[in-house]
Amino acid sequence: KLKETHRDILSIENSYQDIKAEQSKLDVLISHSMDHLNDDYHLTFEAAKDLYEQDEPIDTLRQKVKLTKMSIEELGPVNLNAIEQFEEVYERFTFLDEQRTDLREAKATLEQIIREMDQAVMDRFKTTFHAVQGHFSEVFKSLFGGGQAELKLTDDDYLTAGVEIIVQPPGKKLQHLSLLSGGERALSAIALLFALLKVRSAPFVILDEVEAALDEANVIRYANYLRQLSEKTQFIVITHRKGTMEAADRLYGITMQESGVSKLVSVNLNTIDEVLKEEEK
Repeated sequence: KLKETHRDILSIENSYQDIKAEQSKLDVLISHSMDHLNDDYHLTFEAAKDLYEQDEPIDTLRQKVKLTKMSIEELGPVNLNAIEQFEEVYERFTFLDEQRTDLREAKATLEQIIREMDQAVMDRFKTTFHAVQGHFSEVFKSLFGGGQAELKLTDDDYLTAGVEIIVQPPGKKLQHLSLLSGGERALSAIALLFALLKVRSAPFVILDEVEAALDEANVIRYANYLRQLSEKTQFIVITHRKGTMEAADRLYGITMQESGVSKLVSVNLNTIDEVLKEEEK
């Protein structure tokens, strides 16, 4: 009986040693797991237990951890300067965003100014166009001794429309300016010029042989109308036509009596009668 008791004691001691060995293994595993938890996740056991209370099976959780690690690895290495780079990029972004806002505000202001200018130009052009249109018809009849003429816009938009000149000299059908003869085109252009001067007179105008293509009858009508406009505008007219010279107040001629030597000759037509009378005496 003593031997059996002794064997039981030995058996118990062996079981105890086995349990201690198993406990040591578990202690090592627990220590390893705690180190792993601290090194990889920066957590203590107590913190992990409080933060992550899971009722799922351990295999499922391990699978989630594995997938999460794979996702992290796919992101690549961690950029330790990311925060500083982000601050630099964000500062640059903020600056550019402010610049973009300023540009948009400036653009809106410029567009408003352009709309106001377009409206002002349209109003002034509309007023001037209709005024010139009325005077053009009157001047045309005076220069041609009859007929009719009109100005037409090619479009309803005053800012983009072109202007067509439609005229009908006496005895002819209404037609476009390009279908007229050279003299008729010249006289029509002169009529438009005089219409512009009647709407907005200029203090000083130079005309360089504008009546060169006109016949004598039209030259006389042109000169007489020029004489009417000279009440508000001073004209310097370069011409070779006798009818234009007769309507002038003063003539200036360039002659070359000697080779290579030019000489200026002037005549005041307003006092020519008095000069002739004195010469007769």
